[in-house]
Amino acid sequence: MKIKFKEKLFPKKEEIFSWICDLSQWGHRKTGSEEGRKSAEYIASKFNEFGLEDIKIEEVPAVFLNTDICSLNIDGDDFECFAGNGTNRKAETGIFEIGIDGSEAEFVYIGEGSEEDVKDLDLTGKIVVSDMRFQKMSADMRMDIFEEAELFDPEGKLKKTLKKYNIFTPGTWPFNYINASKAGAKGFIGILDDYYDDPYWYNEDYTDIGLPLETEYMALPAVWISRSSGNILRDKFRKKEVLKGVMKLRSDYNYRTARNVSGKLPGQSDEIILVHSHHDAVFTGSVQDGSGISEMMALAKYFSQIPEEERKKTMMFAATDTHYANYVGHEEFIRTRHSNGEKLILDLCIEHIGKETAFDENYNEYETGEPEFRIVYVSNQSGLYDIVKEKYVKYGLDKTLFVKTDVGRGLDQEEYEFSENEVISDAYCFNEDGIPIVSMVSPQMYIYHPSDKPDRIPIDQLEPVGKAFAEIVLEAAAGTGKVNQNSKEKKGTEEFSKGISNTVKEILSNEEAVRIIEKYAPGLTKDPRIDMAMGMKLKSVAPFVGSKLNREVLAAIDKELKEL
Repeated sequence: MKIKFKEKLFPKKEEIFSWICDLSQWGHRKTGSEEGRKSAEYIASKFNEFGLEDIKIEEVPAVFLNTDICSLNIDGDDFECFAGNGTNRKAETGIFEIGIDGSEAEFVYIGEGSEEDVKDLDLTGKIVVSDMRFQKMSADMRMDIFEEAELFDPEGKLKKTLKKYNIFTPGTWPFNYINASKAGAKGFIGILDDYYDDPYWYNEDYTDIGLPLETEYMALPAVWISRSSGNILRDKFRKKEVLKGVMKLRSDYNYRTARNVSGKLPGQSDEIILVHSHHDAVFTGSVQDGSGISEMMALAKYFSQIPEEERKKTMMFAATDTHYANYVGHEEFIRTRHSNGEKLILDLCIEHIGKETAFDENYNEYETGEPEFRIVYVSNQSGLYDIVKEKYVKYGLDKTLFVKTDVGRGLDQEEYEFSENEVISDAYCFNEDGIPIVSMVSPQMYIYHPSDKPDRIPIDQLEPVGKAFAEIVLEAAAGTGKVNQNSKEKKGTEEFSKGISNTVKEILSNEEAVRIIEKYAPGLTKDPRIDMAMGMKLKSVAPFVGSKLNREVLAAIDKELKEL
């Protein structure tokens, strides 16, 4: 029998927001830092206050970057800069530096840094300056990426054109960086043209994208500068092809202590429903992910007030670390559950409850008065897809893109395999391990920026989001969705057919297929970003090539390929 949701017991938005403010007080919550330790201990204290059992702070060694020197002087002018995450790394651990002794270097401008831009340049020993362009972002563009997606936008709010950028997905970076590295450059400066007018972008670590080009580590030192600084430098380069200056960067990649926090509420079954988010943050992190952690705590407080005999499953609540350290803490958390004999049958992950912002024509940011649109991944094996949609509709959580996905084959697969509808959220490792997930995330432009502070929180969204997830838990615990507990194996491999489900490598080996693609997307087969994605299926490379592969183009290509 399903237990009825007791709405009056759910924490009020003011209390949830107070927890976000508490988590925001330390300035950052970086892995291995004192601030990260305080964050973990704060969450554990809340678990204790709520009456959770088996409360743990599990420590995991994880390599994390600390930068203590980062400065830039070119042609006699100082430029504010920020270190590129994952760069200036020549081994798994170590301290790596450039220019610390003040030695001068030559700087050259390479435009957007495409292969065409650098093919005739001798970059040996030079530091390059390159434009960094992000892809434009909208819910429709995200929808084009996924194989199975539905949009809940009853009022058509997402049809409004806004100037927003995808700061999470490769644009000209990191391909310009890799091209410069292959051409012998010794340093890289990226101009953030489609961003706030400052250099503070804590980018994703794209080391894995360099692997096909035998770039084991992103050894080239890189820093970001603002659009205004870039304009000054571009003016200088119009007068001189080569400028002299000093780039100083010291990067310390070493093992720090990551801290995963967890607590339990026993139920009528040993099977565990997990609710989690990540507590680490590189800046204040109110939206990313003070909001997710606070919703997780709201759910912990709610279910702690439900009698044990009414909890059909054991509940576990967790705050993971290492979101910015290659998720090694997440993986260890999962492996520890296995070694302890704890059976996770479902993971609910909540992230990024934040206001929507956009840029005007001059890149001045403004709030739209709406929350940012949401992406909700639901594993097919959870059996919860229709239930999740129903609860989002019930609580008015519009502007939501629902994405069906399949669980992975386990964390210990030797080779990474990109899949359509890949879970791009903190639930990635759980889904890969074969644990069905329901994961909500939003793509705000400011979450890798110091402006991610409490005033970014749409407070009125805190209760409806939490209540929707509470009801999803109750449905899952009652077996309404029939969670598949033996879901380690993906669906059977599809039979080969000539179409957009083939890999890029398979398609490019067929001259007629290349002709068809060029007919609809001229230049696509020569795009260096396609070379980076040879093992991916054609319908999965839209994030890498932007508007060249929208839904209509893919459909037209697919039709002709299948007629071959």
